[in-house]
Amino acid sequence: MVQIGLSAFIEIPHENRYRVHTFNFYVYPGSFGSVNVKFLCQASALEFLCRHNFDFNKFIYDGISYLNEEQEKVLCNEIEELSVATDAECDYDEITVQEISSKISEWLATAKNEDKLVLEKPPSVSDYVLHSQLRQRFPAIWTISVDRLHVQCAKITEEKKSIILKEHEMENERVLNSMLGFTRVFRLLVKHRKPIVGHNCFMDLMLMYDKFYRPLPVKYSQFKEDISRLFPFVFDTKSMSASMRKSYKETGLFENTTLSRLYAAFQRRFDLYQPAIIHGQEGSKYREAEALHEAGYDAFMTGSVFLRIAHLKAVVHLSFAEAQPLPFSHLFSIISPDMGRLNLIRASVNDINLLGSDSKSLRPEWLLVRSRKRSQPLKPMQLAGLFSAFGSVDIRPRSRQEALLAVGNWGCVRDILSSLSKHPHITVRKYNMWKHSPVVRSLLWTSACVSGGLCVWIVWSASSRKSS
Repeated sequence: MVQIGLSAFIEIPHENRYRVHTFNFYVYPGSFGSVNVKFLCQASALEFLCRHNFDFNKFIYDGISYLNEEQEKVLCNEIEELSVATDAECDYDEITVQEISSKISEWLATAKNEDKLVLEKPPSVSDYVLHSQLRQRFPAIWTISVDRLHVQCAKITEEKKSIILKEHEMENERVLNSMLGFTRVFRLLVKHRKPIVGHNCFMDLMLMYDKFYRPLPVKYSQFKEDISRLFPFVFDTKSMSASMRKSYKETGLFENTTLSRLYAAFQRRFDLYQPAIIHGQEGSKYREAEALHEAGYDAFMTGSVFLRIAHLKAVVHLSFAEAQPLPFSHLFSIISPDMGRLNLIRASVNDINLLGSDSKSLRPEWLLVRSRKRSQPLKPMQLAGLFSAFGSVDIRPRSRQEALLAVGNWGCVRDILSSLSKHPHITVRKYNMWKHSPVVRSLLWTSACVSGGLCVWIVWSASSRKSS
């Protein structure tokens, strides 16, 4: 997760208009104490970001930190115990801290209360670690950072130290709030229970759950229960538009349901009394130019498409005389059946339902592709070229001679089976778990062997008793 976009659509009463405030957040997992997140990057993902002018410097230097609840608990305990220095940091920094400690010891031998000493601050030690270590080693002093390069030590009385420690608790809270960062925005969204709209947002919700709430649970049912409690009003414009594709097939409005194409299609379309959308000052740059794949602009497009879909559903059956501007409360009642339905890609079901049971799969089972000759292994690139003519397919190699093929509809299955029935190099058939799964076949053979051995033993035991 590198960037988050938020667009708040605020209805202007009695004007059939919405003012939208759009924000673009760079987020970066800050490190503090033992909270030091590791993450992987895929080369193609970085290339994609480069093509769309992603600012990597801003991501790393200015990215807002975040914590989930487990990380927050760990950090709170470490701040209380003043044990935030990491193992790697301690091995290196101990020498530097010891040098500063020696200077402070010499100064303390003759210092009086309220005397101060200013020392150069080592760049290799974080402020929090330096102050924690010095305050632990010398209970009679208090340290503050004068600037980026210097630290000040002051000899103080016990009474003054107790006063400062109370203020220091506020400093610890500031450190924690700084590390919580965007998590605080997440918690505001949870608290205010506003409708949350995304486009193809199942992965987005999983990331939000993991980064800002808790590590993802083992059970899918637990995830659904928690997300629907955190965000009771979730809408997915990808799922909504896919469900309307058949009804508007002649117009081609939902022919392509990628976000940018969907937004462009609605921009070309006019519906009676469609709500107007005006940008607030924060999103003024989006008035004149597109910024595709910038999170803030994508959030704005998603909210715009959501309002247009809701309006379209509300007026589709109204006559010209009946049509009128509709408040959001009315639109919300119309689209409530879409609430909690999230689109799934490359799955056996079209969507999941956060608020109830998921739909049964209407998609065909896998197809099994085999090479006719063991000397001719399957080549994924050639298979992709061969099957691309039949529509959207996914190929998963299983061995050098076999691959599984997932297709989107039954018509595609019929076309593939009939067209490739006499292919010279491969065979294609419907996948059957009992026949084609290596694990199931191994279990069946194992069961057969065990059953056969048991029968032989019973026969041998019976014959032995008769002979005796």
